Amino acid sequence: MNLSKRTTMAAAVALIFAASAAQALPIKLPAALGGKSSSQTSAATNDQAGDPATAQDSLVRTFVASQLEVLAAQSELAKAYDLNDQAAILDSEQKALSGGGTLDAAALQTSMDRSQAASEAISAKQAASTQLTAEGKQHYTASLPHFAKGVVGTRELVVQATHFTSAMKGSMTGGGLAGLAGGAGKLKAGVVVAKGTPAYSKSVFDVFRKTMSIGQSNGVKAPADATSALGSMAP
Repeated sequence: MNLSKRTTMAAAVALIFAASAAQALPIKLPAALGGKSSSQTSAATNDQAGDPATAQDSLVRTFVASQLEVLAAQSELAKAYDLNDQAAILDSEQKALSGGGTLDAAALQTSMDRSQAASEAISAKQAASTQLTAEGKQHYTASLPHFAKGVVGTRELVVQATHFTSAMKGSMTGGGLAGLAGGAGKLKAGVVVAKGTPAYSKSVFDVFRKTMSIGQSNGVKAPADATSALGSMAP
């Protein structure tokens, strides 16, 4: 077995543990915000587990839809804090994701990396208690509806990562490691997203909590869906 196949197999095994960690993240959304009961989640997982390619398609679609909202929220926050270079990168990334072209594993990884870099820059400004200008408050307010949708989408991403992981487990059990390695090239996009989901989702949830808290302190009125999303998250 060559190095490339061994590396892909190792990544596939690693994502099983990564997606399991993502599933345990402390957030429970009500049905109105896209939350699912345990019975719904289990039924959906069983439906997807038999076909890794189908599970990958659902995972990537969910990631792109959620990520577009998260990027929009981050862009507004970057502008609120005068992080203009970050805002430009985030706006460019939104265009890349919504362009309609084929998204390969590298493009998805890049999107996650850029989002994470933006979260770190925004978090640094928030930790420094940077004061918002009047214009900054407008951008801050504009970020919240996108963030609420991004939180809902990210919660669904955690579920879809679990579906994909279950499908990969099924491939390893049914077709053996050789079968997994043979089809792994077609599942690289899913591997990248599922493996990155724990850190990505935790970052989204953490920044959203902090953004809501700071917004309240600065007199920023949060929309109802953002308030509901915050209230559904465990401390």
